[in-house]
Amino acid sequence: MRLTLTLLRRTDYWDRFVHRLVRQRIGQGKYRALRGWKEWDKDWYFTKYGPTHPLELKLNSLNFGHKGRPENLVLPYYEPYIFEKDQVMCMVGKDKGRIGTVAVVYRSTNEVVVENINVRYELIDAEDGKQAISRQVPLKIPDEVKLIDPADKTATDVLWRHLEDGTRVRVSKHSGRIIPIPINEEQKTEGDNIAVNSYVANRDKDTDKNEVSKVTFTPKLKTFEQDIMDQMGIEEDRQYRKSFWY
Repeated sequence: MRLTLTLLRRTDYWDRFVHRLVRQRIGQGKYRALRGWKEWDKDWYFTKYGPTHPLELKLNSLNFGHKGRPENLVLPYYEPYIFEKDQVMCMVGKDKGRIGTVAVVYRSTNEVVVENINVRYELIDAEDGKQAISRQVPLKIPDEVKLIDPADKTATDVLWRHLEDGTRVRVSKHSGRIIPIPINEEQKTEGDNIAVNSYVANRDKDTDKNEVSKVTFTPKLKTFEQDIMDQMGIEEDRQYRKSFWY
């Protein structure tokens, strides 16, 4: 037994055992001669549903292999410049050159869904046989979809610029014209996604601003249990036992 442990230490068995266990838990690595193991970080697979959706969790699980999941072509993050109700032009596929209205924007994957553009048909099993359904396939920003220049109705790239009063606007690179932001998107608040002009206060459920800012807590050097005992008039009459340290 002693000889076995000595041989295992000399052959770096325990180090290789730890590396093998880490590869099984985190992911497969690649062994490089004279340099050891190189661990590969598994890239997160983004979807339009969010990181807590069961589908995205399944695609990013350790048991789900790289060969089984579809190709992830998420482009780098761009500052949002395409919003809902914008007029855009499709730049790829059978609908190349067609103009449509943006219906949905997915910020996590830099994609937009354009009404009646890039539609695919699939066959599914139904009670009376096969049934064809249509599915809107998102388009990537900025390669597969571009905004429309209001001057000549052609596809163009945009830049963010400021007016004299400090308002940020989208300016076409092609003609220099200002591309107005849709009213619905311009009026939405960043957190609640609610139009400011159309919001009506709910007197029954909305809390007044003065009530929210009122200070109702007084900090004390007491535990939660001691605070409850003081409020309910409970007096502590128990005696702690003596403790000894050696």
